[in-house]
Amino acid sequence: MGAIITAIGSFFAFIVSVVGAKTAFIVAIGAVSLSITAALFLAIKALIAGLMVTVGYQPFVMAFWALWPSNAETCIAACLGADVAVFLYRYKLHLIQAISNQ
Repeated sequence: MGAIITAIGSFFAFIVSVVGAKTAFIVAIGAVSLSITAALFLAIKALIAGLMVTVGYQPFVMAFWALWPSNAETCIAACLGADVAVFLYRYKLHLIQAISNQ
C-alpha cells in the first residue's frame, strides 16, 4: 500500500512540476515581451526629445510641436500594446497547434 501511495505522490509531483514549468515559461515570455515593448516606447520618446534638442532652429521646433498631436504618446502606446497582444495571440495559437499535433 505504501508503494502505491508513493507512486501516486510521485506522479502528482511530476504533473505539478511540468505544469509549473510551463506556466513559469509563459509568464517569463510575457514579462520579456512587455519589457521590450516598454524599452521601445522609451526609445521612441528619447529619439523625439533628442531630435528636438539637437535642432537649434526655433521655428522648426515650434512647427514640429504644432504638428505633433497632443495624444501622440497615447497612440504610440496603443499601437505597441496591440503589437504585444498580437504576439501573445500568435504564440498561444502556435502552442495550441503544437499540442494538437502530438
